[in-house]
Amino acid sequence: MHTRSYQLYLRLLRYVQPYRLIFGVGLLFMVLLALTEVGIPALLKPILDGTFVDKNTAYQAWAPLALVGLFVVRGLTTLIHKTAFAHIATRIVHQLRVDMFQRLLHMPTHFYATQTTGNLVSKITYDVFQVMQAATEVLTVLIKDSLAVIGLIIYIFWLNWQLAGLILIVIPLIALIAIVIGRRLRQLSRNLQTAQGDTTQILEEALRGHKVVKIFAGQAYEQRRFTARSHQVRRDWFKFLLASNLSVPFVEVIGAMMMAAVLFLGTWNAAENQLSVGGFVAFFTALGLLFSPIKRLAKINEPLQRGLAATETIFQVLDTPIEKDQGQATWPQPVGRIELHQVGFRYPQAKQNTLHQINLDIPAGKTIAFVGASGSGKSTLVNLIPRLYNTTSGRIQIDGLDIQTLPLTTLRAQIALVSQETSLFNDTITANIGYGMEPPPAQSAIIAAAQAADAHDFIQALPEGYQTLVGEDGVRLSGGQRQRIAIARAILQDARILILDEATSALDTTAERAVQQALNTLRRGRTTLVIAHRLSTIEHADQIVVLAAGRIVETGTHAELLRIPDGHYARLYTAKSAD
Repeated sequence: MHTRSYQLYLRLLRYVQPYRLIFGVGLLFMVLLALTEVGIPALLKPILDGTFVDKNTAYQAWAPLALVGLFVVRGLTTLIHKTAFAHIATRIVHQLRVDMFQRLLHMPTHFYATQTTGNLVSKITYDVFQVMQAATEVLTVLIKDSLAVIGLIIYIFWLNWQLAGLILIVIPLIALIAIVIGRRLRQLSRNLQTAQGDTTQILEEALRGHKVVKIFAGQAYEQRRFTARSHQVRRDWFKFLLASNLSVPFVEVIGAMMMAAVLFLGTWNAAENQLSVGGFVAFFTALGLLFSPIKRLAKINEPLQRGLAATETIFQVLDTPIEKDQGQATWPQPVGRIELHQVGFRYPQAKQNTLHQINLDIPAGKTIAFVGASGSGKSTLVNLIPRLYNTTSGRIQIDGLDIQTLPLTTLRAQIALVSQETSLFNDTITANIGYGMEPPPAQSAIIAAAQAADAHDFIQALPEGYQTLVGEDGVRLSGGQRQRIAIARAILQDARILILDEATSALDTTAERAVQQALNTLRRGRTTLVIAHRLSTIEHADQIVVLAAGRIVETGTHAELLRIPDGHYARLYTAKSAD
């Protein structure tokens, strides 16, 4: 194992430290199990020699019981050490998943631009599972089978290196055991798949709605949901592995009983026929037992490398820097005045800036609309306000405070978002409206917010009212209904700054009219930043900011901008009117 792999494995083993007591118990019984490998042929030799050579009939009474007792010990040590390591393995998987999910919730926005959701889901679901083999199973094989091989080789040389091998009898009852345990495993597997599906769903929702999670401070809520479901997966996995491991001691004990029966009959005849084969049988038993651990050790590199590859991808996520949050300033009386001074911005790995020297003063309580052709920088500029991205140059102030000096939770508590891509979670309408608020708001406050958003009537008409599950991404609601739920959420947050990012562009005329009325209610008394393709929806904005190629080229009211000859806004308005 080269240096990099060794470091990865050592780092992975740190996750075992909290369970070192259980690990020690498992290790102790694993060593005892390895010693019983040598005990099998070592017990056979005196039994057979005492019967066939010495003709001592007393061996007939205790020899079969001794052999069965040895395999009972083997069964118990196998069950205990595998149960201990199964407990540790499922704990490690659970903890890695929780740690990765917590990390993802706090990743910067540009991280998601370089990652696919499916890949991230795979890391948490599949890659973490592969790590389990590297963390426990490989270590088990390495220690137990190495000790068994060493012990058996020493014993073989002590007996006679020239002897041959022994063929073990396969017990027909194994098939019955496999059927019984197989049925249990199938049921546990179904439970596990269901729990895993729920976990993946929560994960995907949180990743798709990461902006809403950040702005509405939903990290703690998502962490609780994910931790609870992941813990259920852990319990199901533990039950599955426990049921799987039960087959080993059952099979070995039944096999020992069958061997004891054969041994009893054989030693009975041996005593009568003066046969002496103790050393011969013991040697071949040891030789036969030697093959299995050698084969397992030969294959140890495959799961080890697979686990290490998965470990590397997991630690890449855990080592990715999260959002910078070093602000410590207080914001005693949020009003909502926004000032941008020489703001420039460049996306990571981009060759040139997306925004150039943006200077803007937005009075508190005013509605400012940002327009421009696609790629002009509208959304980028607005995303700088809640620090979904950080400025490359210049500074942004709110109420005279540099937003870099404010803690992210403090800043985002005063910013509400309603976007074209409405992020609803597969939960009740009540939970979606009160999303991210700690402690959860009273039901009366939820209803008041829904009424202000013109959503109360359609919610009441649903089969379960406010307790209706909206489905994935709110699939059970119409576009207009989803938007009004998002507006109710923003109303309930009561932030001083409101961001409307294409909030009505995907709606038909009827739905847009209802949503627009709710938005008018939401905007009252708030500083509102509007991004709209439908210029007709921003004609009454207090100020319109026109961007082109990342620069502000025009500002003014709708009427003022239309009077500029061949102006950017006039051309955009004419083009949109002709559509």
